[in-house]
Amino acid sequence: MNNVNGAASACASFDITVSGYAGSYGAAKACIEAEKCPDGIREDIWKRLTMWAGKTLSSYSFSRKTESIHRLLWEIGEKKHGFCVNVRDIPLCQEAVEICEALGLNIYELESADLELGINTYPYPDGHVRIGEIIPGRDKLIINGEDVSCMNRPGTD
Repeated sequence: MNNVNGAASACASFDITVSGYAGSYGAAKACIEAEKCPDGIREDIWKRLTMWAGKTLSSYSFSRKTESIHRLLWEIGEKKHGFCVNVRDIPLCQEAVEICEALGLNIYELESADLELGINTYPYPDGHVRIGEIIPGRDKLIINGEDVSCMNRPGTD
């Protein structure tokens, strides 16, 4: 037991974990709904992304749909938990990222499928990876490399 900082420092730490890919379902849907290849994107690349989107939507057809990871994180904060999340640790599909860049979308604001976000202690449930931790207070901190910022309310991107 850690007697230096009191009992609080000896308690288990709680981590934010995720399983699945953030925004892939929403990116695939947006790609299929796009009427033509966006400006600045080669036709062959857009065709490859459209094929990926079709396969992804088929594979998610019976999956549980969830809100954006941004909204799911916000809901953790609404339960009076502060957190610190490293945005680079959030699992993303490369194709979904490319679609979002081409269409000017924020992948963290898009609907997901089979995405499970939770507060866990180590060892984490199967398939879950750590993306952040619960911290004292109510701050909702996002780390991106050297930058640390407070999370905005969802939809105010």
